[in-house]
Amino acid sequence: MWIADCGLRKEYHPHSARPSDAKRPNSAFRSPPSEFAAFTLFEVLIALGVFAIAVTGLAMALDSAVQAAFEARERALSRIVLESRLSAAMSDPPVNGRRVIEARDNNGIRVEETMDVFEAKTTNGTPVTGIWKLKITADFGRGKKSQEKAEILLYKP
Repeated sequence: MWIADCGLRKEYHPHSARPSDAKRPNSAFRSPPSEFAAFTLFEVLIALGVFAIAVTGLAMALDSAVQAAFEARERALSRIVLESRLSAAMSDPPVNGRRVIEARDNNGIRVEETMDVFEAKTTNGTPVTGIWKLKITADFGRGKKSQEKAEILLYKP
C-alpha cells in the first residue's frame, strides 16, 4: 500500500504487494518524479544575485577595515618616528636651523626639523635670550597625506 505524505511525496510501505518494487531493494527510498522536485532557472539566478550582493558588501566592509588598520599603523609609526627625532634633535639640533630627512630614508615618513629663536619676556618685560623653538613635522601617508607635529622649547646660550 502506498502512503501519501502531505500530498507531495509518496512513500513505499514494506507490506505492499507490488511485485515491481519488491525486486528493487532501494525502492523504499525512492520517490516518484514531481513537478516541484527541482529549482527553476529563475530561482537559481535570483539566489545567485542575492549571494553576489552579499559577497560584494562583505568585500567592501573588509576593504574598509583593512584601510583603517593600515592608516592606524602609519599614524602610530609616524608618532614613534616623531618622538625619536624630537629626542635626537634636542641633543643634536639642526644645523642652520633646518634639517630634512626624506621619506625614502625613513620608512616612508618625511621629517622636517626647524629651529627658530623664541622671543620670551620676563614678568617685568625684560627679554630672555637663548631660548629656541624646536619644531618637528612628520609627513606620512601614500594616498592621502597626513601630518603630525611636535614642538618644544630649548635653552641654548
